[in-house]
Amino acid sequence: MDTPTSADVTLDLGEAGCGQLVMEIMFAMRHMVTGQTLLVTAYDPAAPADIAAWCRMTGNTLVKTLPNSSGKQFLLQKGQ
Repeated sequence: MDTPTSADVTLDLGEAGCGQLVMEIMFAMRHMVTGQTLLVTAYDPAAPADIAAWCRMTGNTLVKTLPNSSGKQFLLQKGQ
């Protein structure tokens, strides 16, 4: 089954590092309902590990990591 890459909300975090990165994601997810998706673009080399860890700790799901021309995009789904 192919996972869709469209999202309910998008967030471009540019070069934001770990602390700012996860805070911005948390703030964006606060306004979302369970099951909605957030597409995050991040250029920090540590973003894949930071986002995956944050999802595990918060009960959200990292659905897919997508390559982007200058960084990566991460499709997250809001959990309970």
